[in-house]
Amino acid sequence: MKYALIGCGRIATNHIKAAVNNKLDIVAVCDILPFKMEDVLSKHGLENDTSIKRFINYEEMINEVHPELISIATESGIHAEIALYCIEQG
Repeated sequence: MKYALIGCGRIATNHIKAAVNNKLDIVAVCDILPFKMEDVLSKHGLENDTSIKRFINYEEMINEVHPELISIATESGIHAEIALYCIEQG
């Protein structure tokens, strides 16, 4: 299953760990701060995995990689906006 993560802050490492443990195909990560993407990927030995695309805009990410499963790990105040966009994109 094609998996993507939106938001690479403190809780994101739990989401990546679950994706790895469940053998999901991590296709993309997204954060407005690029260093956070690298930080969370490096915690799981994925920093050199060039198959994982990096985005600073979640709309672009969704439209380009068409993930089947998305974790929203941003600040809680914007979860609804992102979730609605994800639903609209199928």
